[in-house]
Amino acid sequence: MRRHEPQSRDERGQAFTLEGFTAAFILLIAVLFAVQSVVITPSSGGAVDRTAQAQVQQQVQDALIVAQQDGELSELVRFVDVDDTTDEFQSFHNESDGGQGAYTASDFGNSSQLGQNASTLGAILNGNLEAGQNYNVELYYQTNDEGDRESISLVDEGAPSSTAVTASYTVVLHENQSVTAPGSDQQLGNISISEEGEYIPNLNPGDDDAGLYNVVEIRVTVW
Repeated sequence: MRRHEPQSRDERGQAFTLEGFTAAFILLIAVLFAVQSVVITPSSGGAVDRTAQAQVQQQVQDALIVAQQDGELSELVRFVDVDDTTDEFQSFHNESDGGQGAYTASDFGNSSQLGQNASTLGAILNGNLEAGQNYNVELYYQTNDEGDRESISLVDEGAPSSTAVTASYTVVLHENQSVTAPGSDQQLGNISISEEGEYIPNLNPGDDDAGLYNVVEIRVTVW
């Protein structure tokens, strides 16, 4: 019977090398598996985050363009109540009670609250943004001929995060355009505003030849 001879130094070296390769291979497989298991989300940062933000921004810009068809954005801006006796601005029609904006997000897209045309933008945003996304809608208007601007909040869901995106669309209002709230036939040029900042002012009050009422930027911020 042949006696078992101890391994030579070369044989032990080969065994250690093989074990090292095997361990490295197993580690490599584990790393590859772990990398493939990572879920990349829009909040992961880097190029993926920027791409996701660009997609959301384009989505919001498209919503504004679609809502502008047939003048719906202009109708939204003019969706206000005016006192028939004094011709004085009262409020946005069906304005929500409480909150910093004139409407809640749900009311903003509700045709029974704002009418079919005025609610178009809100309906598109509410129907296409992902669950958990918030948005603000503001009207930026000129306060004088020098281009100074102020804003009115239509929807205010809080302070935007650092990943917020913004899109906007500009509409031109004319003095001979009527307010669009139900039951009113008042023209913008005849509206009087009791308090500054309540509604968009007339840039050329008393000028019958002006025609221009104001230029308004409708700005939507999503996060």
